[in-house]
Amino acid sequence: MKFKRIDWICILVITAVYAAVALYNLGSTKSPETLWEPAASGESFYVDLGQSKQLERVNVFGGVGTGKFKLEFSESPDVWSSPLDVSEDVGNVFIWKSQPLNVAARYVKLTVTSPGFTLNEMAFYEQGGERVPLPIAGVTPDNAVAKRGVPANLFDEQSLIPEYSNFMNSTYFDEIYHARTAYEYTHGIVPYENTHPPLGKLLIAVGMELFGVNPFGWRIIGTLFGIAMLPLIYVMALRLFKKSKYAALAAGLFALDFMHFTQTRISTIDVYGVFFIMLMFYFMQRYYTMNFFRQPLRKTLIPLFWSGLFFGIGVASKWIVLYGGAGLAIMLAISLFERYREYRASGRLLAEGKIKDKELLGTSREVVNSFWKNTIITLASCVAFFVIIPVIIYSLSFVPGLSASAEGFTIKGLIDSQKNMYNYHSQLVATHPFASSWWQWPFMKRPVWFFSGSEGLPEGQVSSIVTMGNPLIWWTGIFAMLATLWLTLKRKDKNLYMIWIAFFSQYIPWMLVPRETFIYHYFAMVPFMILGIVYIMKLLDSKYPGARYVRYTYVIVALLLFVAFYPVLSGMQVSGDYVKNMLRWFPSWVF
Repeated sequence: MKFKRIDWICILVITAVYAAVALYNLGSTKSPETLWEPAASGESFYVDLGQSKQLERVNVFGGVGTGKFKLEFSESPDVWSSPLDVSEDVGNVFIWKSQPLNVAARYVKLTVTSPGFTLNEMAFYEQGGERVPLPIAGVTPDNAVAKRGVPANLFDEQSLIPEYSNFMNSTYFDEIYHARTAYEYTHGIVPYENTHPPLGKLLIAVGMELFGVNPFGWRIIGTLFGIAMLPLIYVMALRLFKKSKYAALAAGLFALDFMHFTQTRISTIDVYGVFFIMLMFYFMQRYYTMNFFRQPLRKTLIPLFWSGLFFGIGVASKWIVLYGGAGLAIMLAISLFERYREYRASGRLLAEGKIKDKELLGTSREVVNSFWKNTIITLASCVAFFVIIPVIIYSLSFVPGLSASAEGFTIKGLIDSQKNMYNYHSQLVATHPFASSWWQWPFMKRPVWFFSGSEGLPEGQVSSIVTMGNPLIWWTGIFAMLATLWLTLKRKDKNLYMIWIAFFSQYIPWMLVPRETFIYHYFAMVPFMILGIVYIMKLLDSKYPGARYVRYTYVIVALLLFVAFYPVLSGMQVSGDYVKNMLRWFPSWVF
């Protein structure tokens, strides 16, 4: 496969345009980072507002951990009244929360009632005043020694306090777990979230180390992986369909898919699993098109190595990649079976003794003599590539998290982590209003509403983020995938079997999962569904000269749908009537 000038142009244009859209309003690059983490109950401090104020509310930016504290108020720092209990729970991590007060005071005292929480910043607001924090005249701590930081840290970054809480300055949806865990990995804290392998969260942590503990920092790496998916699917499609126009079609449709956009702009781990699924199938498909009778055996093992490596990295990011492992095994088995058929055919020719052509005779002998050796070496290599190397990668990914525990990193701790993850997923009985079954995903019966914010918005305006598919791509895609299965088998397009093997190896296991599932679990199937659509378009082109107009129209409609739904994919402020009347096509589409 050789890249032409048109390929570089297509990749750069599609990727650059998408990157600009994806990075726009990704999140604030500034959040309070200095902190105070008390060590014990009873620790306290009080702040002096300089003069008595009628307090309307207090805004708090919480860090990792959970616990409780009490606020008390007074006109002098001797006698305290009007106690208010405040809980820092799991949902308060890296998010601005507002607590109403309605009390007059010059002094405010904070007393720890249950330690374990961390606070990054705090601001008091005057009733009827502007949305500007009241200045702090002084902070007086008690004599206790905090676990980390000092109380004055809660009032040293007041310029970073936003007017309103929204997705730009706070976590939303499962970011409260994954961004938090990423922070904990890099700060030697025992991670709160341990229901998924660590590597995806370690990748999130890279962004936080580079750009800070802020929304942009915890989202940027996933967004870059989402951007990188476009040249990757371009290369996959070019290898499968041999023409630049079909590769560009695949990359363009993936760029216009709603779920690809939303799932790669939120700080969760699905993007990493899907990215490595694409890579491992790309390299397995490369192996699948090779033949160890016609090419040096060592050369055929190279794509197998890369496929196994990315399989291991993917599993260390999220267990869903294990499902795809079955698809890799099927492709390997089909390839080796084809070599076995060649071996049997060559054996029959030699047994008949009727081969006159010396070259054919030599080739047949070489096939018969090398088959078992090549097969055994290939299978032994697969043990190394798909078992040993992935196990090493997977185990090493647990080092940061387990090292923070009292026992440190141990084999027992590693095994217990697997048991805990399995027990969580196998025994989960919780219900969720946005859950949906596997058979509903292709038809988008129940999108997941990631974020809804109305704070500070003009009346009638809304801000939402929902994850779902592009209706055109998803509703035609499932039928295109079924047609791809049928037509590739009928036409014996064996080099294209990867499309449906990858799709169904990821999809079928979800049919057996008894726990609550969500539409975003379908994300791993979307790249291969798009390849199925492109395959059908290619067949139409070969049969009907005017089919290109269908392709053009299809892309234009997909683009128009992306533009129409962009407000609820990005959190953009928009009229509530527009969302209600134009975008909520069905009662189950709640956003």
